[in-house]
Amino acid sequence: MTEQADLDRAEYRRAMDWLSCAVHELPAGVLYGANGAYARQCADLVNGLDDVERLCTRLGLNGHQAFFDACRWHFEHYAHYLSRRRHFVDYESYTRDRNGPARVPKPPAPPRWLQ
Repeated sequence: MTEQADLDRAEYRRAMDWLSCAVHELPAGVLYGANGAYARQCADLVNGLDDVERLCTRLGLNGHQAFFDACRWHFEHYAHYLSRRRHFVDYESYTRDRNGPARVPKPPAPPRWLQ
């Protein structure tokens, strides 16, 4: 195994754990680390998601699009929700009112060579 392959495996695992953690409290909200995300952090999440998508493309990994799309929806909309929170009961109803995904689907299992 090459050094780059080891780096790719570690980066993929770290990135997928990071994204999964950010959305695991849905429908209550989006996390940034152990705390609820702020609007600026939502922009960081979108940028990080873009990086993960590029990594998966470079690695030839398919089947992540539903996971990525749902994460992106929440990262983009949570910032809006935060800026207008007083107009909504909670993030769950905000999501429902906009026909957003209540949950994010699990990403596909990584290929054996990434485990």
